Amino acid sequence: AAVRSGEVFTPEELFGKYLDLVPIYEGEVRNMRHAFASSAVVGNDSSNDGSSVSIISYLDFLSILLKGLNTSISESAKLRDRRKYARFLRELEKYLTGFLKRTTPFLNVDKDVVSKSIASFEKEWGEKGGVDGWECRMAEASMVSDKPSSPSDDKSSNSAIGIDLSKYATSSDLEKEVSGDELKSELSRLGLKCGGTVSDRAARLFLTKDTPLDKLPAKVFAKKKGGGAKKAKTDATTVNTENGPSKNLSESIADRRVDIARLEAIVSSLLDQLRPTLEGTRRRIERRTTQTENERDQELEEEINGAGMDDANPRGDGQKGGGNDSGDEEDEDDAPIYNPKNVPLGWDGKPIPYWLFKLHGLNHFYPCEICGNESYRGRRNFEKHFTESRHSYGMRCLGIPNTKHFHGVTKIADAQELWGRLRKVLEGNQFDVDQEEEYEDSHGNVLNRAQYEDLARQGLL
Repeated sequence: AAVRSGEVFTPEELFGKYLDLVPIYEGEVRNMRHAFASSAVVGNDSSNDGSSVSIISYLDFLSILLKGLNTSISESAKLRDRRKYARFLRELEKYLTGFLKRTTPFLNVDKDVVSKSIASFEKEWGEKGGVDGWECRMAEASMVSDKPSSPSDDKSSNSAIGIDLSKYATSSDLEKEVSGDELKSELSRLGLKCGGTVSDRAARLFLTKDTPLDKLPAKVFAKKKGGGAKKAKTDATTVNTENGPSKNLSESIADRRVDIARLEAIVSSLLDQLRPTLEGTRRRIERRTTQTENERDQELEEEINGAGMDDANPRGDGQKGGGNDSGDEEDEDDAPIYNPKNVPLGWDGKPIPYWLFKLHGLNHFYPCEICGNESYRGRRNFEKHFTESRHSYGMRCLGIPNTKHFHGVTKIADAQELWGRLRKVLEGNQFDVDQEEEYEDSHGNVLNRAQYEDLARQGLL
C-alpha cells in the first residue's frame, strides 16, 4: 500500500524501476560547471571563468555516471571545487544507498557493497598513493590509514596520528628519525604547509607538540582558494560543540585527496551495483526527448498497468480461419534463420541454395598475404581483388607496380622474387650506346662506337 501511494518511491523512480537524480543534478551538478564541463567537452580548459563554460545536460550527466566519475572527470577539475565535489559525492552516496535499501531490502549495503569498496580502495591507495583517475603520490600512501577524528582541548590531540612527537626532544631529532615524505604526509593531513626542506617540515610539525592548532600562527597553514591561511586555520581547528561535531569539521575532513577519492570509490561501487537501473534511466530520458506529451503519458500508463489487450493481440480475438494464415506467415518471418553451414545470405535476407553455394565455390577461401592475410571467399572474389584498392596499396607498400605480371601472386616473397627477375629482363633489353651504336669508316667497315673512337685517336681511319 505504501508503494502504491507513493510514500516509498517518487513518481520519477516509477516503483524503483528508474533513478531520480534530477534534484542532485539541479542542486549540485549545476554549481560545478567547470568540473563537469571539462569531462563533457573535449579539449575544454578548466581554467576558464564560469561565464564561458556551458552547463551540461541531464542526459550528459547520466552518461558521465555510466562511464565512471574517476575517469570522466580530471583530478584538477575535481580539486578546483573540492568542497562542492565532496558535497556532491556525499549527496549521491546518500541517495544511492537509500535507493538500494528500498529496492533490495535483503541486501546489506554497508557490508556487501560499501565495506568491500573501501577495503579495495585502501589497499590500492596504500600501495601506490593513488588509484585509477588520481595521480599516484607515494608521500600520501600512508594517509589512507589515518582516520580523521574531531580535535579536543587536549594538546596531544593536535599532534600527528602516525608520528608520536613525545619521543623527540627537538625538531632535529624528528628530522633524523622521520623521512621527508612522512613529514609531508602528516603536515598535509593537519592542513599545514608541507613545502620547504626537510628541516623546515620537521620544525613546522614540531610546533604541534606543545601548541594546539588553534593557537598556531596563520602563516604555517596552507592557503586555500577564497579564504587564505586564516580560513584554513579556522577549518583545521574547529572543535566539538556541546551537541556533537560541527558542520565545518566534517567539511574540512573532505579536503584531502584521499578522502575525496574514498568517497568517489564508494559512489562508483554503488553505481556499479545499480548499473542496469542507471542504463534504463538514461535510455528513458533519451527516449523522452523525442516524445510528445501524449506519447509520454501512454508509455507511463503501459509501464504502470502493462500493455492493453489491443496491443497484446493486434489481430483481435475474432479472427480465425484465413487470419491464422497471415499469423503463421508473420511467425515464420520472425523465426530465427536456420543456417548450420554458414551459407551467405541472399538479397531477401535468407541463405542462398546450397547448390548455388557450391557452384560459385564459396566454400573455398583464398588468403592473400599482400593484403594483410585477408581471405577471399570464392574464386570470383579472389580474382577480382587483384584490381581493387586494397591489393594495389599492398603492392605500393612493397615498391612493386601492380601490373598484369603479378596477377595471381599472393605471397610477398614470390612478388619480390618475380620483380627482381623482371627488372633484370628490363635492364637487359635497354639500348647500350657503347656496344650497340654502329659507325662506318671510309672503306665501308662497320665498327661499334668504342672501336671507332680508338682507331680515330690513333689516326688509322
